[in-house]
Amino acid sequence: MDTIALDPPRTSHHLHSQRLLDHAERMIREGDRLQASEKIWGAVAHKIRGIARKRGWSWTRHNGYERVVAYLRQNGGDPDLLNKFHGIERFHANFYDDTMVDQSFADGLAAARELIVLLEEADKRLRDDSPMPFGVRRLTAKTRGERQRPPRASADDESLRR
Repeated sequence: MDTIALDPPRTSHHLHSQRLLDHAERMIREGDRLQASEKIWGAVAHKIRGIARKRGWSWTRHNGYERVVAYLRQNGGDPDLLNKFHGIERFHANFYDDTMVDQSFADGLAAARELIVLLEEADKRLRDDSPMPFGVRRLTAKTRGERQRPPRASADDESLRR
């Protein structure tokens, strides 16, 4: 299936990534551990989404992030890319559990900034005609990356419901 040209996204994943890093820094200063956690994770997640969207990739489950990062690592990215991603992914879980020690937040913010740079570098090294990572799907004109839903049953289908 060929990649299609999509309308520009309503939001810029790259811009969101940068804004979320700034917001995380502010939340750390203010002591809002939960929001700092989610902003650190969100900055990295938006960077990964931006890379995927540019390449026409989409996914519907959380593990899609890991699949894209693993693919970038496998295709010339930093050898520790996946481990660094998992280190940041802990912040997503911490949003719900709030169990991390205070120093983790400053370290995590620095690690997120570093990971975003490494993701950008890995993306630049990946050829435009590279196949898709396993477990992700191609954006299509019909779905625009949205989850496909079965068509609604018509009145003629009533007999099928019995």
